Amino acid sequence: METREEIISLVEREIGQVIENMGYELIDVEYGRERGIWVLRLFVDRVEGGITLKECESISHTVSLLLDELDPIPHSYNLEVFSPGLDRVLKKPKDFARFVGHKALFKLKSPIKGSKNIKATIREVVSSAVIVEREREIFSIPFENILKARLEVEL
Repeated sequence: METREEIISLVEREIGQVIENMGYELIDVEYGRERGIWVLRLFVDRVEGGITLKECESISHTVSLLLDELDPIPHSYNLEVFSPGLDRVLKKPKDFARFVGHKALFKLKSPIKGSKNIKATIREVVSSAVIVEREREIFSIPFENILKARLEVEL
């Protein structure tokens, strides 16, 4: 039986490639139990941004057929395909690079500037870190120290 992490990794690798071939991008994968039901949730966007409900339905249909063929999950589950939303998760260096100039909330493994939670504007992406600005101070956050990051919605 495969672990949760192995299933997520397989989905990111195999399903991510199919989604990319369809002209979309797999942003994030969540897999776990919710109210006693296993849920595989995919967050997908168009590379240039913006995805419709109809496109999510089409991706869901294609992915469902592929998952039936690959059969990586040994029990019943619900497949859900969503837009990543305005407060989307940032995981890969290209995600951060795409949103240079935008504010993000970083949850860190180890504190930087005395905090494990930092809200800052993404200024640049270098090979091993995100360069951010907070209150006119510029500093770097190493990728290896980022536990989770997501865009901040500015209203």
